This record gives sequence, structure tokens and C-alpha cells, in this order.
Amino acid sequence: MTVISVKKYRSLLLSVLLIMGLAISAGCGLSESTTKDVKQGAKDSKVYQVATRGTFKPFTYMDEKDHLTGYDIEILREIEKRNPTIKFEFKTMSVDAGFLALESGQIDLIANQIVKNPQREDKSIFTKEVNNYTSRKLAVKGDREDIHGIDDLRGKKVAVTSSSEVTRQLQKYNETAEPKIELVYTDKGTTETLNLVATGRVDATPVYDVAIAEAKKTLGINVKAVGPTIASDATCYALRKDEKSQQLADLIDATIKEMRAEGTLKKLSEQFLGKDYTVPQM
Repeated sequence: MTVISVKKYRSLLLSVLLIMGLAISAGCGLSESTTKDVKQGAKDSKVYQVATRGTFKPFTYMDEKDHLTGYDIEILREIEKRNPTIKFEFKTMSVDAGFLALESGQIDLIANQIVKNPQREDKSIFTKEVNNYTSRKLAVKGDREDIHGIDDLRGKKVAVTSSSEVTRQLQKYNETAEPKIELVYTDKGTTETLNLVATGRVDATPVYDVAIAEAKKTLGINVKAVGPTIASDATCYALRKDEKSQQLADLIDATIKEMRAEGTLKKLSEQFLGKDYTVPQM
């Protein structure tokens, strides 16, 4: 190779290396910019604290890896994915404690199969789009044959929670019942309450039929659902009663409406609840 050829070769090589260096530099610049945007987006996202029981399978519970999941939880996670400006963090507590924490500003949202009522509407607002329609039946011990409906509960012990709509239904029933139903109030989760039934400490408890089936299948709790549906209510999320919370409620409603239209809400219901509970139950 001649001296001239070597010089030309070196010149060409330097040009190629220079172009490659510029390209790599430009690529790194884009990557850094993108990373910066992602970090900025995460920084700018608003974090909302969510209260949930975490012991109400299949709606809100800890899986085998101690990871919080369930129907009510995964709806919020899907909403989070579709709205990068918001982030949900979860705190486990009872529903009653959740409403107190909501009022005091410790949390922003309650996710636990919430049913709105006049008492709650005084201090809270609720999402308008329905998460699902509950189907609540009486749970009794697996070998019992003497309870088939509310009338059979007279003179018997029934475990209830103070925050449940069906509790108010039974309280109303007791105004004229004789003998009266002995209501045993508890703040325990569904699993613990069903264990009260299975061990005979109470005679029955009103629970979602899907939760009764889940407890029997996965935990081996000796209970069964009996009688007709005694309550079927539309469930939603509860928020604090102020302007900023209303904005969040509107965003949640708009996203759930979109999820319903495209079938995502139905798929989540079928995945966690076993069938489509996003429509009223007969």
C-alpha cells in the first residue's frame, strides 16, 4: 500500500469513527432525555393512600407471596396503569377504621366492596361507576339443615359487621321478630367470621356467595351458602368529601367506564370472582 493510500485509509477510518461517535452520542442523549422524562413523570405523579381490609378474598387479600391483590385492588392497579399521573399505595385496616382515617385525612380512598348509604354520604363521596353487584347469602356450617332463610335465624346467633348494609336489614327485621335474632358484632375479616360459623360459635353469617365458595375451596372451611339471595348491592369506592377527591372520583369513573366498554372489567370479574358480577344479579 502506498503512502498516499495509507493516508486516505486513515482519513476514511477517522471519518467513520467520528460519525459513529456522533451517532452514539446522539443516541445517549435521547436515552438520557427519555429517562429524565420518565423520572419526572414519576416525580410529578400524585400518590393516593388507599385503605383496604386485605382479608376479604377474592376482593382484597394477600396471595401466597404475601402480595396484596383481589378484584377491588386490581381495578385500581389497572386505573393506575392507564393514568400515569396517579399512584395508589395501600394500607390494610377495617372498613370502620378506614372511614375514620378518610375523615381525618390519613387516607384518600377506601377499596373494600363499599356500598353507599345515607350515613356515609354525610361525610364521603362515592364513585358512580359500579365495580360489581354483590350477591349475599347466609353461610352456615356444612352439616346444618335447619337454616334456609332469615326467618330461621330467630333465636340464633348471627355474626355481622356494623358497616354492612345487610346488618341494617337484620336490625330492621328484629324490630318485629320474636324471638329476635341475636346479632354478634365483629370487626374480623371474612375468613375469621366464617370460622366462627364452622366451629359453631355462631349459627350463621351473611356473606357474599363467592366468598363462601372461595373459603370452602381454598381454605377448607366447612361452610355452605343456603337460601335465596338476601341482599344484592352495587359496590364502589369511597372518598373524602372535598373538591380534590371529587376530581379523583371523576377520573376513576371515567376509567372504569372505559374498562367496562372494552370488556376489561368483565375479565377481571371472571378472573377473581368466577363469573361476570359487573351486571345486576338475579
